[in-house]
Amino acid sequence: MLTEIVTRALSQLTGRPMSGELIKGQFQYAYASDDGQFVAILTHDMTTYVVDLSARRYFAECGGSPRGFAGHVLEMEGSAARRHPWPAANDLFDLDMDADELAWRNCPGLRCAGAAGGSVESRAA
Repeated sequence: MLTEIVTRALSQLTGRPMSGELIKGQFQYAYASDDGQFVAILTHDMTTYVVDLSARRYFAECGGSPRGFAGHVLEMEGSAARRHPWPAANDLFDLDMDADELAWRNCPGLRCAGAAGGSVESRAA
């Protein structure tokens, strides 16, 4: 189930149709909210992309790593704990998906293109 949701999120985020095989190696790990509306994806450059599947929008967070969802609140660990170049103000912080303060952007429209493969490391919250 998580692989299916992450595949949909990556397809919306990249604007390319993806399959389970094509998502391999594209990210470190991912979490989905219990209702499957939101997906947080940690990429290899330590950026967390959160995709709102129902609204086809996303935002990027460079200040930490996702630790799971509690409802529509994404629990994050600050980047200071892992010596990231963009330190967070706190070691732990929350991002409320329903709050107005997030800088959401529209996902690109789907276009046809290929993608490279690799390995998937995903965990559920």
